Amino acid sequence: MKYVLLAGRFSRAERAKRRARINLDDAGLSEKTRSRYYVALRKLIPYFEQVESPQQLDVWMSRWVRRMWKDGEPSLTVGDGLSSLSFFQPWTKRLVPHAWRLFATWRKIEIPNRAPPLTKPIVYSLSAYEWQMGNYEMSCLLLLGFHCLLRTGELLKLQCSDFSLGARSGIVALKDTKSGRRNSVNEMVSITDLTTLEVVRCFVDRRRTARSLHWTIWSGSSAQFRVRFNQLMKLFHLEHLLFRPYSLRRGGATLTFQQSKSMEATLLRGRWESSRVAKLYINDALSHLPSIKMSEKSRRMLLKFNFATLQ
Repeated sequence: MKYVLLAGRFSRAERAKRRARINLDDAGLSEKTRSRYYVALRKLIPYFEQVESPQQLDVWMSRWVRRMWKDGEPSLTVGDGLSSLSFFQPWTKRLVPHAWRLFATWRKIEIPNRAPPLTKPIVYSLSAYEWQMGNYEMSCLLLLGFHCLLRTGELLKLQCSDFSLGARSGIVALKDTKSGRRNSVNEMVSITDLTTLEVVRCFVDRRRTARSLHWTIWSGSSAQFRVRFNQLMKLFHLEHLLFRPYSLRRGGATLTFQQSKSMEATLLRGRWESSRVAKLYINDALSHLPSIKMSEKSRRMLLKFNFATLQ
């Protein structure tokens, strides 16, 4: 659930009424994060229940981490489990140093399977194909995700009413973002790519005609978005490259860095809180580019579909 209460001059009774349905203990977590925490906790609780004193906590949590390692669980489960323990039981925060150390060792040994970056020619060809097929929603979102460096969740929340479009540039307002929630602000990203700007403008005009500006751009579920994304990978014979929706953001960040030659400009556009994490992601993405090898079938598809042929 999204919790947003605007500050203002309210009476004590009005403030109490506005806060009545919000559990302050849970309000610090997004619904998605809360769900992940609960899944991890179900696996951690049998070990937590064996603890008879605070001194035993690290021993049992370390045993749990080792069990997850042997059982082939993803590292995300352990990260969520230890984080949820600190969130729901704050007194445990500094009592499990060895469990956290084991988790850190795990992450050093096992390199995360990060989404490889998409490139501009691929994204633009995919978008042109979708526009030609009448799949205007997907066409629009592919360009926005890449050019504006949007996370998949942010992309699927966008509404036509979030755009302010000028002749040569535009702005998209981002609400309830990961970094925005952390800082209690709404964020925005500029649209400076003319192809993206015109596709968004055409799409917004269509929605305005249909009087549906306040609908989300993507009318399906997040699962349906991923299914369509994977279908496009197969249609363009790109499935062997293992692109995922997050590849749009990673590819856009990589291109932004290549064009600006500025890590700081890339960090600002991508809205990363940690420069260390952002640099890691961008450098890792750059290292992937030489390994993007396409078949002749893929090349023909990329040449066949582009916005120049649609004009």
